[in-house]
Amino acid sequence: SSSSSSSSSSSYGTTRRSALGNFLLGGTSALLTTAASNPIQPASARATLEGYNPELAATSPTSGQFYFPTLTPPFQHRATYRYELGRDAWALEQLLVFANVTATVRTIVIKMEDGGLWVNGPQWPTGEYCNLLNELGQVKHIVVPCNALEHKVPCSAFVKKYPKASVWITPGQYGPFGTCGLDMNSCSMGYRVDGVLPVGAPSKTANVDLPPWSDEIDMRTLYVSLPENAGPVSEAAFLHKRSNTLITTDAVVYVPDEAPSIFGTYFDENAVQEPGFWPKSVLQAVFLPLRQGDGPTDDNRWPGYGAIRGRLIRAPILRAFADARAPDAVRDWVKSIPEMGKFDRILTAHFASPIAVSGSEDFLNAFKYLDGPTSDPPISCKDWELLDGLNAFISDNKLGAPVKAGFDYRAGCS
Repeated sequence: SSSSSSSSSSSYGTTRRSALGNFLLGGTSALLTTAASNPIQPASARATLEGYNPELAATSPTSGQFYFPTLTPPFQHRATYRYELGRDAWALEQLLVFANVTATVRTIVIKMEDGGLWVNGPQWPTGEYCNLLNELGQVKHIVVPCNALEHKVPCSAFVKKYPKASVWITPGQYGPFGTCGLDMNSCSMGYRVDGVLPVGAPSKTANVDLPPWSDEIDMRTLYVSLPENAGPVSEAAFLHKRSNTLITTDAVVYVPDEAPSIFGTYFDENAVQEPGFWPKSVLQAVFLPLRQGDGPTDDNRWPGYGAIRGRLIRAPILRAFADARAPDAVRDWVKSIPEMGKFDRILTAHFASPIAVSGSEDFLNAFKYLDGPTSDPPISCKDWELLDGLNAFISDNKLGAPVKAGFDYRAGCS
């Protein structure tokens, strides 16, 4: 059986590999009105963490922490933490390391009305991971919610552990770990797939198969593809109707005040406790520079960190790579999400959640920059320089779709 263990957050999970392989190549759509022509929008209310109790995380290390091969480290001691999220929901969290990025990535698990488990974004099925999952019930449904590598690659190994579960994936899968277009005829994932999530709002009257769980969990799927790209960009957002819970993968994040204790399973504990460890980890994960300032707090000493901590935000790397190339497509997707119904909290695959919101407006506010500058404290222009440079490199070397002319993903930084 599992034991309690302290853990204080879930870190950013769009690694350099998935970011450079997927989102920085995103693109579509028509030109947005330039930020300069829009009035300054009012500041948004802040969402807050609620029901986030990392000290109650469960572990089961004696069940085994080895799985091979995995895409990235850890290889030998891949710990799993299980978080109780309330309302018949849990998160299974593992650590992911790539280059100078250290992050955590979460599987979101929902108990359905029949007692079966809906598993969104499965991770590597170590003995510990499977034991913590099996304690919750029988796995009946598996979902691949996007085409970022850290969310799609473990599914092949996971499906082998749970061969009786239904498997549904987002469209736009590409690369050596499986391909799938907009329908089943184009799928070759290396494992059984029962269906492809429809783009946009699903319709029961259209000639499109829907997942067996669609009466309980609604969905809206983003799909973007341009000829200049290595492949499409896709992500699905879900609404668990019974619990008024929005479930996302990379759409939004909430950066907490402290590093998750799961970092201590990979790093020396003294290193984790060093001043600046968490701010630097966050900044490297979201591709903001390690620019230092003066002052008594981490927010002062690391201005980029202070600009994003403790807020519901769109990760800067996605603003610069995905949204800059597909502003209208992202905006249409975001605005379609409240159409699914009411929600008062958000569960994410990265950083910390549950995130309490006063309604869909809090979610929409995280994307206000799509319509121009806001009066929220912006990320400094100095802190956009790394992402600006990467976009210039992509453009100069014709590595992907260009940033949309006239669209300012920095939203009026100063």
